Amino acid sequence: MRRIAWILVACCLLCVVGLGVWYYGAPRSGEATQTAAAPLEEVWVDQLYSHNPKEAAAAADYVRQLGPAALPAIHATLQDPGATPERVKAALKACTLLGTTAAPAVEDVAESLPDPALTSEAAAALSFMGRGAFKPLREALTSDDPVVRREALRSIGKLKDRAPLDTRAVVPLLVNGMEDPDPGVRTVAATYLGIVHEEPGQAVRMLMGGLADPEGTVRRASAAALAAFGTDAAPAVPALRKASSDPDPEVAREAGVTLVKLQPK
Repeated sequence: MRRIAWILVACCLLCVVGLGVWYYGAPRSGEATQTAAAPLEEVWVDQLYSHNPKEAAAAADYVRQLGPAALPAIHATLQDPGATPERVKAALKACTLLGTTAAPAVEDVAESLPDPALTSEAAAALSFMGRGAFKPLREALTSDDPVVRREALRSIGKLKDRAPLDTRAVVPLLVNGMEDPDPGVRTVAATYLGIVHEEPGQAVRMLMGGLADPEGTVRRASAAALAAFGTDAAPAVPALRKASSDPDPEVAREAGVTLVKLQPK
């Protein structure tokens, strides 16, 4: 009997100790939530590229709410040599979302332009970040990498109206792009000459030359771009008629469509 009594006492003591450990070790109100899921302010950089659409959308909304307060995390991520490509892309996406608010990060974003894994994202971000982005984009046009040149020229074309930029600073770069050795750069140049459709004297002349380019994508982009110049594209009509018989059916179609658009009404 005495042995049984001692066993019961020991069991009671163990229960008391266990309850004490549970009470003092259990998370208080709000702590459980933070343990289960880190606060958004700590993880938005990771969640911007989440495969979960709801998480990505929530992170994007949070970045917009943060505004300038997101810049320290953006700077830290872009300056971290050990940051994963996904985190860097998230920081670049944050710059895209913030636009000119992220202008202080232009230099950090421009550092990502030469990285093949980041070129497109960095160039796209710069196209939203205001006039300060023009200089690094223009400098990127001298890169040995045609992808860097192509994406930089594309972003300059977009930045022209977003910043806005002086036409006299942009059109010559697009004109030069028509002579780039890479067909991808020439295609972008032709496309944005049509989108900008200013300085017709230079632009129409270069696009007429583009109709004879050895690459079909350049010829097609040139034919489509000429439609934006209206009566100023009249000197290109003979070249467009010739292009309407191009062996590439897409080039022939675009040339024919442009000829119809240029007809006097």
